[in-house]
Amino acid sequence: MLFHRLDYLVFLTVAVAGYWALVRAGRPTLRTVFLLVASCLFYAAWHPVYLTLILGSTLLDFVAGRRIGASDAPRVRRRWLLASLIGNLGLLGIFKYFNFFSTAVGQGLGLLGISVTPPLLDVLLPVGISFYTFQSLSYTIDVYRGKLEPTDSFLHFATFVTLFPQLVAGPIVRASELLPQLRQRPTLDPERVGSALFLIATGLVKKVAVADFLSVNLVDRVFDNPEAYTATEVVVALYGFTMQIYCDFSGYTDVARGSARLLGLELPENFDRPYQARNPAEFWRRWHMTLSTWLRDYLYFPLGGSRVAPWRAYWNLWLTMFLIGLWHGAAWTFVLYGILQATAMVLHRWWFRRSGRPKDAADRWPVHALKVFLSLQFVVFSRILFRASDLDNAWAVTERLWSGQRSLAQVAPSVWLVLVGSFVAHYLPRRWFDALAARFVALPAPAQGLALAAVGAALMRIATSQVVPYIYFQF
Repeated sequence: MLFHRLDYLVFLTVAVAGYWALVRAGRPTLRTVFLLVASCLFYAAWHPVYLTLILGSTLLDFVAGRRIGASDAPRVRRRWLLASLIGNLGLLGIFKYFNFFSTAVGQGLGLLGISVTPPLLDVLLPVGISFYTFQSLSYTIDVYRGKLEPTDSFLHFATFVTLFPQLVAGPIVRASELLPQLRQRPTLDPERVGSALFLIATGLVKKVAVADFLSVNLVDRVFDNPEAYTATEVVVALYGFTMQIYCDFSGYTDVARGSARLLGLELPENFDRPYQARNPAEFWRRWHMTLSTWLRDYLYFPLGGSRVAPWRAYWNLWLTMFLIGLWHGAAWTFVLYGILQATAMVLHRWWFRRSGRPKDAADRWPVHALKVFLSLQFVVFSRILFRASDLDNAWAVTERLWSGQRSLAQVAPSVWLVLVGSFVAHYLPRRWFDALAARFVALPAPAQGLALAAVGAALMRIATSQVVPYIYFQF
């Protein structure tokens, strides 16, 4: 069930109407049951069998949290935390990484002259497993650390894990953020409804008018057959993918946050204009923020962060960033992508510490602009590895960059319009978009309806006949 398809809008309408009917009736338990059932139906629409995985993981972490909270014995608490870690990360490893590592071991043995046929699993990757695994794990870890009291309600906990707006592609929400909201009576007013609808409309525009358009009309064509394009056309396609993946993922997040807000729930932001970053560290503070902060809090800091010897701090940073890259997929392209990002972060920190500048020091605008430009180039060209189907495809794209051919004949004017327009919009001051959102919210309901209808009609004309799934569904 894709956010930008009609079936989701129908589902959302029914879910919101039923949920608020139970809120008004004063039935808190039934409204939570309704939300849980709706979320399970939403997930089952992808693959019903895998609903058992997420519910099994949910039950494990609920029991683990209760056991950890009920015991003062360090050994018992560690055992239940370990059970949660092994159970969740074990499932993630089996479904997402088993075939990759099994094949890698087989290839390694082959290089040693040992011929083996590696065992492979013929299974589909459960949608959203990387997201809900981290979300559920944050609960047991926080309970173990004493930062969160274990919940007594399996109903609330299961709803927290399976909540449909953010279930399959984030943002990664922590129990401390969402569980209190599920326990209290939700409220909704015209201002929140207006802001929710504006978020949903913004997300759909990003997805349909920018991400899908660039994918079908430029990016997929170039990566599917790079030999047919010139060096300059490949460069344009790389910029196209850079904007495509941002609008695709941030568009999903906008729809997710808007959908949750219609249910009286608030989800965290996941993007903060990442292409305005001046360096790799700032980029990852702006891109997929809930993943970056999750690994910071649950991996980087426990390893010692920067409060250890310099070489160890660099290693902690490198490992965290490498795992961010590997989190995205089980392929050699993502291994190299993680190494590249991790190395860039380490080099940036080394240079920054040598410079002795204050962390929050501002640059003059020419220097600021140059840093933003250089940071963007690193992002654009490193994403060859992110987008390529395999290493051969990545190499083929890279070879075309060195071909020296300079022609843009195969880039249509409409592609230029969307690509340039989306980058211009990305660099406009945020306050302009906040003002636009405020003006929409201030409109009377009939005017909001007309505006949304106009946007919907325009998107129906722009939408491609080809269904383009959200990129992060594969992770």
